[in-house]
Amino acid sequence: MSKTYKGIIISVNTPKRKDVQSEVEELRSLAESVDIEIIGVHIQNRSSVDPRSYAGTGFLSETRESYGEDEEIDYTIVNDEITASQNRSIEAIMDTKVIDRTQVILDIFSMRAMSKAGQLQVELAQLQYLVPRLKGQGINLSRLGAGIGTRGPGETKLETDRRHINQRIKEIRKQLQVVESHRERYREKRNRNQVVKVSLIGYTNAGKSSLFNAMAKSDTYEQNALFATLDPKTRQITLPSGFECILSDTVGFIQNLPTTLVESFKSTLEEAADSDFLIHVIDNSSDNLQTHYDTVRNLMKQLDMEPIPSIVFFNKTDIDDTVHYTPGEPHAYVNTGMPPMELLQILEDFMKTHMEKYDAELPLSQPQKIYDLKRYTIVEEQTLDDDAQTYRMTGYEPPGAWSQRISERNEE
Repeated sequence: MSKTYKGIIISVNTPKRKDVQSEVEELRSLAESVDIEIIGVHIQNRSSVDPRSYAGTGFLSETRESYGEDEEIDYTIVNDEITASQNRSIEAIMDTKVIDRTQVILDIFSMRAMSKAGQLQVELAQLQYLVPRLKGQGINLSRLGAGIGTRGPGETKLETDRRHINQRIKEIRKQLQVVESHRERYREKRNRNQVVKVSLIGYTNAGKSSLFNAMAKSDTYEQNALFATLDPKTRQITLPSGFECILSDTVGFIQNLPTTLVESFKSTLEEAADSDFLIHVIDNSSDNLQTHYDTVRNLMKQLDMEPIPSIVFFNKTDIDDTVHYTPGEPHAYVNTGMPPMELLQILEDFMKTHMEKYDAELPLSQPQKIYDLKRYTIVEEQTLDDDAQTYRMTGYEPPGAWSQRISERNEE
């Protein structure tokens, strides 16, 4: 059984900050995910962050004195990414180990990454975080030892110099390029076959994996935990009409996602950016629903995902169905207790609004063509004309004239 540490959170609330309370509560949840019990939260209102000590030295001293000499505190957690000099200043006053928001998130990612690619991406982010902190005295790597913020490279030879760490970064990038080339070939193959891809995106712990399992009849790992899914999962699904497409589960978003993680996980996030349709999943029972919605929308903009047709699934309505937030885009109120076909029908109805209607008359002598239309398009109506020996089919097809492509293929 892992040891539970005690920690406090310190945050500076500047005028630029939207909602410091939701941020520190989220940081509390993040800290608890790595076995740190938060015994206090301290917020200082300032016009700007102190470049030397993050918060004011007087504020830090008062905070430490408020706990007395007998109160054991293992960690001071800072609600922002801080520099090595700020870390040292806080550590000198608080007399505790000091970690920032980025380190906590990196620690969680290191625990959740299961695939080789995910583990490489986490290590890359951790090393990129460390490099600027090796200058001069920086963080004394020889005394980090075990504990929060030291998983992954923290358990290897952290005494190595910047040159060796940079060499390791190059090695990881090369390995990730191989992974990305495999993904690129897969994407090219899918695009050639014109397979429609739908991706679940959303705030971490919104219930994406649970919905993925319900819709894809899968058994993907799911847990009521932050960043339970780091490695994208993909399954083929069949909509009520018989139309086949693929569904992907993706890493959750979060407020102030560290830039090193955005960069390191770019290829993973691009899996969602390469989709034809998006399902934006929101925890309908969350107290910070608006913040979660805005965070995901901002990251979608950052990743150029806004043009992709998206529908919002307000999940966990079985927990709380009293909140009905209504964004200016298609949305539905769902939960994983609903029949899977009901969830898939909502998705299918949405997809049809972004597809092209077709009307085809097919000879019965070409059953493969009829089969392909049923499989690769959403068939609305089909009638058999015995006299003419034809099949009349109407429905919806993805942009790109699939029915025409199928027709041409069968005429070859």
